[in-house]
Amino acid sequence: MSILNLIKTAFVEIRNNKMRSFLTFFSISIGVISIMYTLTLIYSMNYRTRKAIEISGPGRLNVELKNRWRAQQEGEEVVNDFLTLDDAKSVRRNFPELYMVAPIITKWVRLSDEMFEQFVWVMGVDLEWVKRGWIYKMKGRFINQYDIDNYARVCVLIEKGGWIKKPRWLKFWKWKDRFQEYVKHNDMLGKTIALGNSLYKVVGVLKEPPAEKNPKTFIGFGGWEPNIIVPITTAQRFLSGWSNSAGIEKIYIDTGSPRTIEKYKRMVKQTIKSRHGTKLLFDVKDYREVIKSQLADKQRDMITVLIIGIIAILAGGIGIMNVSLATIYSRIKEIGVRRAVGARQIDIMAQFMVEAMMLGFMGGIAGVIIGFLGIKYLALKGNMDMLMLRWWMSVIAVLAATLTGFAASLYPAKVAARLDPIEALRYE
Repeated sequence: MSILNLIKTAFVEIRNNKMRSFLTFFSISIGVISIMYTLTLIYSMNYRTRKAIEISGPGRLNVELKNRWRAQQEGEEVVNDFLTLDDAKSVRRNFPELYMVAPIITKWVRLSDEMFEQFVWVMGVDLEWVKRGWIYKMKGRFINQYDIDNYARVCVLIEKGGWIKKPRWLKFWKWKDRFQEYVKHNDMLGKTIALGNSLYKVVGVLKEPPAEKNPKTFIGFGGWEPNIIVPITTAQRFLSGWSNSAGIEKIYIDTGSPRTIEKYKRMVKQTIKSRHGTKLLFDVKDYREVIKSQLADKQRDMITVLIIGIIAILAGGIGIMNVSLATIYSRIKEIGVRRAVGARQIDIMAQFMVEAMMLGFMGGIAGVIIGFLGIKYLALKGNMDMLMLRWWMSVIAVLAATLTGFAASLYPAKVAARLDPIEALRYE
């Protein structure tokens, strides 16, 4: 019997048993929806990880002061010493091959502009800061070496990108960032604003992409983002805040390759220790470990969803097996006639297997349509994971449903093929 005839026969049988067929491929479609959802989440997690590494650097290290409470717990003596700008310069001088050595300092400062006043996070950086994490559209200019060398009182504002379509949950969140509202509704470029007790000229505005397209949003973690950027030397000398004139907060380093992380982790630590002795308590952290720990919860959620999807599609497969077994007893006479006119065991098996695979395929198509609409709906409602839906996920889901139908049909098809033709013809 040709494949085309097998498909026609299977279609007739499915059409003649509409309710039974509908219930079967409906159970398959639920599993397909779960698989599409799971594939989307898995792809989203991988995308986040890739983007996190891309914008932070493949060989990213963070040098920062050790938590004082943690140091006390570990029995270390807590002393008043700081990372310094000279530490960063020493690392750069000793290892010129490093892609990035970017010291930063942040301070909580009062901003005043005409009638507007608010405390904001101000971050002091040098030119190397732009080598990683640059996601912005630039209006005006960024700080330059002249600004750093001359303690220039200039600043760059960061404007958030907002949302292409605000997620549903955010509609219930009434709080608004007054600074962002002020920046968005005023032409800030070229204005003079007060930060603390000094006046600063706004030489640039950095516009972030919308949250749906912002890699930092996809990463899904991080502390307070700065509102304003100034030269690091200016921040140390003129901005009032927590640290002294020599201290900085962190040093961001990118070795340029994940293969060199461990090597430079040891060398950078030794370089800074040689400058401070045992007075400075600090850590050199592998950024990959930070990302891994932040994504651990997401991985657990995905495993849970994947298990649910597998159970759902297996339940559909069991349904196909039960239907196929029940069908055998309603078609014993037909099987006997076919065997009597020359049908082989393999022909009988093929007929039942094609019917089951068609049920799986049709259930897969139905699941893909419903899953696609559901995922698009969730994406429109602000679920950024659902933006990662790709066409090949539908293909995989349909193939999984079809293969489930095939696997579920093997035993019933074998039972049908082994029926004795004489006994089958006598069956009433």
